[in-house]
Amino acid sequence: MSSLPRRAGLVVVGIAIGLSLAAPRADAAAPDIIVQQSSHQGASLELAQQLRERQQSLMALNQRADARDRALIGRKAVLATYGWTGDPDDVTAVLPLASYRVSAGFGLTGPLWEAEHGGQDFGASLGDTIVAVAAGTVTEVAYSGAYGLRTIVTLPDGTEVWYCHQADVSVYAGQLVDVAAPIGTVGSTGNSTGPHLHLEVRPAGSPVDPMDWLRAAGLTP
Repeated sequence: MSSLPRRAGLVVVGIAIGLSLAAPRADAAAPDIIVQQSSHQGASLELAQQLRERQQSLMALNQRADARDRALIGRKAVLATYGWTGDPDDVTAVLPLASYRVSAGFGLTGPLWEAEHGGQDFGASLGDTIVAVAAGTVTEVAYSGAYGLRTIVTLPDGTEVWYCHQADVSVYAGQLVDVAAPIGTVGSTGNSTGPHLHLEVRPAGSPVDPMDWLRAAGLTP
């Protein structure tokens, strides 16, 4: 019997074995592909998270801007009520009352006063709100003889502003008050012939005409 067929069979088997050893496995590259896909997915998730955070930050900024705009609009309306119609950020002084009639002026003399009238009277209704004409510190709240119930607010430059004849007050000594902040109400306490606010402005201890001082601050009393 010839050995050729047997050899041929062995050759075929060897080739088959060699092919099976040399052929790459179908899933040999799968781990790298999975790692790459996982890396891409992680980067995408990170970018999406960053985008969400930026959107949330932008939304918060817009909300704060809207709130500030509403506050400015509201403040502008309040300041306009007390005579200031310019930029709210530029306000230094306002009128003490939203509605009034000018009565006894600065420097008058007569039987109603012991000496020259040291301030400006603003006639108003009993209980009308009095506001701070400028920002400062409340340095006195007390009854003071002819001045009645008086509040003194001292401004940063040392100027004293006196609010006299009040019915009641809504501030206390030591309190910081902003321009246009309510400080009390119109009354007729002390030496008074009717409800009104007696306003005095004292830059260096001595009174000056409040009307001139208010005009110098850009107001039209």
